[in-house]
Amino acid sequence: MGPRITRAARRRPAQADRCVRIEIEGMARLFDWRGETCTIGSAVESELVVEDDYVSKRHCQLRWNERSELWLTDLDSRNGTFVNGHRVARCQVAAGACIAIGRTRLRLLPPQLGAHGIVGTHPRLQAMLQRIERLGPTAQSVLVLGETGTGKELVARALHEASAQRGGAFEPLNCAAIPAALAESQLFGHVRGAFTGADQARDGAFVRAHGGTLFLDEIGEMPLELQPKLLRVLEDRRVRPVGGSELRSVQVRVIAATHRDLRKEARTGRFRLDLYHRLAVAQIELPALRERATDIPALARHFLAAMGSGARLSPAAEQALLRHSWPGNVRALRHAIERASVLGGEVLEPHDFDLEPDGSARASAAETSAFVRVRGRNMGEIRRAVYLRALAETGNNRSRAAALLGVPKSTFFDHLKALGLDAEAIERETAALAETLGEL
Repeated sequence: MGPRITRAARRRPAQADRCVRIEIEGMARLFDWRGETCTIGSAVESELVVEDDYVSKRHCQLRWNERSELWLTDLDSRNGTFVNGHRVARCQVAAGACIAIGRTRLRLLPPQLGAHGIVGTHPRLQAMLQRIERLGPTAQSVLVLGETGTGKELVARALHEASAQRGGAFEPLNCAAIPAALAESQLFGHVRGAFTGADQARDGAFVRAHGGTLFLDEIGEMPLELQPKLLRVLEDRRVRPVGGSELRSVQVRVIAATHRDLRKEARTGRFRLDLYHRLAVAQIELPALRERATDIPALARHFLAAMGSGARLSPAAEQALLRHSWPGNVRALRHAIERASVLGGEVLEPHDFDLEPDGSARASAAETSAFVRVRGRNMGEIRRAVYLRALAETGNNRSRAAALLGVPKSTFFDHLKALGLDAEAIERETAALAETLGEL
């Protein structure tokens, strides 16, 4: 019999720092435990009920001590409690520990941060999470640094959720996706008749984010001529819409992100040094996925669970994912998991991911057949959905979308043409997707 999860009433309210996420290996479900103690066993009164014939009614117990250390105690079980392969009577445990009871394997994960979740136990990631906890409650501007696909928007959202502005709006704006001619209007708004096509007044991102957080993604791509105006708003906290004369006060926390070295950009004259210093009051740097490769299996299982997929990774698939260099980082891993879960079976094998030896991912060879159907959808429909999602996440930049998917640009452009996705169709369909897409 397999394990199942239930919750029991807590005798005491949970402390904020006393939260553990327990993963049952082979299941697409997680158990978030908050409290002083958590009894694990087959008895229905246990906090974590495990239906396993080899697990005792009260098998083991997790407990916090007065120093907020987490300890695991075997409760005189029939078959013993094992931590990372060693039988224990009582020992201290931490995130990443693997607990074996009967035929069931449990893994301790760090608690999910905020409502968005940053998954991983690597020391560099944990240090970053601690920095988020320190900076979140402040009103300081923060510059988030990291390669494309590392999850910079997740960090920005986590900072927002930890701030006093969490009740306000979180307004993301991708500076790389805005045409230069419209960038000022997107930031500061415009009045009616300000330019051709301005049939009505529109608030900009600063006004929409009033009382909350404005996230300026890919700030390094902002046009140089707009940077002095942004600096003035950051200093004065007042905006003037394009074509208008009145100033409007705004209370906004600004978080910016970039994959570029802005100091180097400033030395070459492509970015204003004074704006850099204004944005980088505090900095958070995300490690590339290859630098925290030990988190890959947990991330893969997290994505499968988030999709509601019943699939799981075979040991060989897990090793294949660990060996891969992931130049597209966490975003590329998520796309690979999504594609494999559609094309693969209940147990995902290495060939379901179809990873290139040089570190790039390619579309499955099965996609070349127009007659292949997967779960009621033909390959053309699947390709259309995947391509539109990539376009939506890259601001409809076709070259970046092709690179994101690991598809040669010429092939990507040919596919778009074959799918009837011209510029107008792309704009229309990605706009519909934009309301539901988000970075995991």
